[in-house]
Amino acid sequence: MSSASVKALCFDVFGTVTDWYSSVIAEGEKFSKKTGHDLPWGEFVKQWRIDGYLKALKEISSGERDIIPTATIHREKLLSLFDDYGVKDQAEENIEFLNSAWNRLDVWDDVVEGLTLLKKDYLIMPFSNGDYRCLLDIAKRNDLPWDGIISADFFKKVKPDPTIYHDAADLLQLHPHEIMMVACHDHDLKEATGAGLMTAYVNRPLEYGPGVPPEEKTASYDYDVDSFIELAEQLRR
Repeated sequence: MSSASVKALCFDVFGTVTDWYSSVIAEGEKFSKKTGHDLPWGEFVKQWRIDGYLKALKEISSGERDIIPTATIHREKLLSLFDDYGVKDQAEENIEFLNSAWNRLDVWDDVVEGLTLLKKDYLIMPFSNGDYRCLLDIAKRNDLPWDGIISADFFKKVKPDPTIYHDAADLLQLHPHEIMMVACHDHDLKEATGAGLMTAYVNRPLEYGPGVPPEEKTASYDYDVDSFIELAEQLRR
């Protein structure tokens, strides 16, 4: 299938658009100054993401647990980590401040310029497991030029459920081959390919911080790039 048929680009957000690791560490350091709790934030944030949010999504996708709001998933793991790290008796405002850090993520340096270039030729929007309010907050914080927002909340499913990609196509009133999924995660793109979407892998080697080996690429992608700017250049050839 040729990219000439593509009319819309759908973007994973956490890792692909946003640098969640550095962003949440920065918010954690603000929490430390506010509360006096000096924590190993790099380690803390990885556990929050991997053992909390991603683990919960896997359980939801497999049917082991019901869908719950993203903020609730984050809060459950945050309170568990507070217990693990000896953070006791925190005021609700402090808990809410840190838990909402995921709504205050910063984007990678290439994102705004790249999206602006891509917007000239395509509909562009996030297609994320993040809840709608979270995606709105991130977009506003970073002045992202989205044409719209697709949250998995709309479908009461989570990626990479193979049926959710067809749900997104139906929402956009497009055929699957008219959509390109853009992500830095192999599993997301593998399922998108299976659903008939075109795919672009964006390398984000610092998603989990420095010194972390890149993930294994097990799928075949239509594009493999290092930035949104490079993707825009390749799609215009």
